[in-house]
Amino acid sequence: MRLSDIKVDSAAIERGDWVDNIPELSDLRLKVRGDNNSDYRALSGRLQRALPAGQRSDGLAPDVADKITVELLHKTVLLDWSGLVDAAGVAVPYTPELALSLLSDPDFRNFRYGVAWAAAVVASRRKAEQDAAVKN
Repeated sequence: MRLSDIKVDSAAIERGDWVDNIPELSDLRLKVRGDNNSDYRALSGRLQRALPAGQRSDGLAPDVADKITVELLHKTVLLDWSGLVDAAGVAVPYTPELALSLLSDPDFRNFRYGVAWAAAVVASRRKAEQDAAVKN
């Protein structure tokens, strides 16, 4: 195996990149940072340490895990979107407040799943793929 085949694009993980073709969100493009960016790791550690010891060792209740996921995605991953429209077809601009509302709402869980999926895509993008895309 070539080293270039396993080298990730750490710059894209930190600064963010656009992702499209997101499952269940076909017309939406998301600009996200990789889910293992430095801010994500630091905040995740702080949130985990803030939990009572019993919750850390016995596993998180689903509602606690959801709150942590929402906070991580909102504060360290989601940067922008394109292609989101309201019922009248009018473009809905990105705002941090709306992003938090969508990420937090159980009825928009597909949006949250899409953001997490896109973050995993950016986190696993290979440096060689990015270099080839820039050349083209």
